[in-house]
Amino acid sequence: MKVNNWIKNIRSLLYPNGCLLCSAPGNFDRQFCPACYRSLPFNRQACPRCALPLPPATPSDALCGSCIRKQPVFDSCVTALCYEPPVSRLISGLKFHQQLHLIEPLARLFTDRLGEPVRKPDLMLPIPLHPLRLRERGFNQSLELGRVVARRYGLAIDWQICRRVHHTRAQTGLNEKARQKNLRHAFDVNGDIYGSHLVLFDDVITTGSTITELSKTLKRAGAKQIDVWALARTPGR
Repeated sequence: MKVNNWIKNIRSLLYPNGCLLCSAPGNFDRQFCPACYRSLPFNRQACPRCALPLPPATPSDALCGSCIRKQPVFDSCVTALCYEPPVSRLISGLKFHQQLHLIEPLARLFTDRLGEPVRKPDLMLPIPLHPLRLRERGFNQSLELGRVVARRYGLAIDWQICRRVHHTRAQTGLNEKARQKNLRHAFDVNGDIYGSHLVLFDDVITTGSTITELSKTLKRAGAKQIDVWALARTPGR
């Protein structure tokens, strides 16, 4: 056992940035070996309004059926990845097990996918947590991921303009209708955003209920355009 630990310690000194998925040693730029990076479920073909993954042959400007029937309150949505293994395991590790070393490489995956924005927003707003949830978790994963992305693009980020004023029950396990009811009047705006082009940053989009409710609040407060950036999107609603 001691020999194995000694070998691991030596390897960590020689190869400090092993692959996060397979532990292959090597100084990988994004902390993924080339094979694991290529295997990641990037959300390359998606609805431009809600980022729902679409079949590979779908035209890049085609909306999903849901957005054709009723367009979202927000104006566009981009996500880097599909929320499925191994991405779901990495995000859960960050979110529920305080694996904070994952913040930088996960945020880097988003900037890899987005590239250079066609038009930079005036301000980035991370999806807020209620103070009680923040105390339970110890950090807001959307804020910490957003900080890295904002720094990469030279964007201003503000985590105080939007507040979560109602301590809603956890969204996990709720259907879309229940999520909408759970989030009703959950947010408040404490600042001047009139005429602003905003980008909301989140870790995972499931049904879109959270970003929809927050976008409604921001539009009522005078926001002109709201784009959504998120690390991952669930494949179905």
